Amino acid sequence: MSRINDALKRAQRAQQKNPPFPDTKRPGLLPVQSRPGNVIGWILPGVIGFLIVAAFLFIGMALVTRTATKAADKPGLSAVQPANPAPLFTPTAPPPVLPPAPPLPPPPPLPEPKLQGIVYAATGSWAIVDGQTVHVGDQFGEFRVKEISQRNVTLEKADGSQKKLGLDK
Repeated sequence: MSRINDALKRAQRAQQKNPPFPDTKRPGLLPVQSRPGNVIGWILPGVIGFLIVAAFLFIGMALVTRTATKAADKPGLSAVQPANPAPLFTPTAPPPVLPPAPPLPPPPPLPEPKLQGIVYAATGSWAIVDGQTVHVGDQFGEFRVKEISQRNVTLEKADGSQKKLGLDK
């Protein structure tokens, strides 16, 4: 504790010998005075800018109206008709007759589904057909899974035809 007290005493003595601002040489800091805001300083440029934009707007509207009036003054033309309309189609010769296109070949048959695995249990069975897990009653492509047994899966189409898939040995 005594070291701290000694250091404080030395600092106080040094401050008394060298005051930071002697009264005779420098004046103290003066308080900052705020001046009233100049309203004209920011309103005047805004009003001038608004007037310039309005002038361009009215000049543009006048030019558009004048152009439409000139076109309407010409006899036989309306404001939307061009002065020299070009014909859209000029018949010169009949179009060539193309032979009928050959019929498209029938689409290739879908590949036969492949049974990849069966999990058979008394509580519920499921199978893996073409990488997709299916249960009894699920829709698989154009088939519905009718039955899953220990070694086979029976698929049924909408027309009633059935397909039986077995595990490869």
